[in-house]
Amino acid sequence: MLLHYYALAWLTFALTGAVRPEIISLKGEDVILSCEASSKPGVLYRSVIWYKVTKESEKSPRLLNGLVMKKLTKINSRLEIYKGVTRHVELLENSTNLFLPNVTVEDSGIYSCFLSAPLGHQNQEGDVHLSVYDDLTVEKLESSYRDPLYIVAFAVLALALLVMFISYVSLRNIFQNNKKSLKDSIWKMSHQGKEPMVTLQSKNLVCKTVPEVFV
Repeated sequence: MLLHYYALAWLTFALTGAVRPEIISLKGEDVILSCEASSKPGVLYRSVIWYKVTKESEKSPRLLNGLVMKKLTKINSRLEIYKGVTRHVELLENSTNLFLPNVTVEDSGIYSCFLSAPLGHQNQEGDVHLSVYDDLTVEKLESSYRDPLYIVAFAVLALALLVMFISYVSLRNIFQNNKKSLKDSIWKMSHQGKEPMVTLQSKNLVCKTVPEVFV
């Protein structure tokens, strides 16, 4: 059942591209948070930094609280812990993923992985949401994914409305162009029909020319 909800979280993230992946854990478990920053192949990033994100309200700016930093350009570089960090945190060996042993409910929140890029390349960052519970029930799992599913439904509906609007505009333009072409054809035919008949007489030969009508 838990695997089903993990798959649902990643499906939600893939469909919207805006919903951050969520990790659900029980209190006391060890958790690995994957770095969701989109690193480009072949680029040697200078360092990786993990933050815990706090926001006083939905409209307030993000506050980044540094956890750990490690330089990636040096072999066996030392892991640096930010001042004020009291819980044990570390990076997996030869990895940018964050390891949190023996998590508590207080560890719940948004974590951000930041990759510092070399000159000529862009820095990358990505978020992951950790939810830690004292006990895990189906009701809590369903509640955790209810909001992302609403976002997916809204995104699909918005996409459908956008496609309908584009189709309407395209059909309207086609109809208007066809209507204009029909009017032009009728105007040409009516004016061609009003042209006088020309009669040429040469001795006993009579030639009459009539205007051509194009269909």
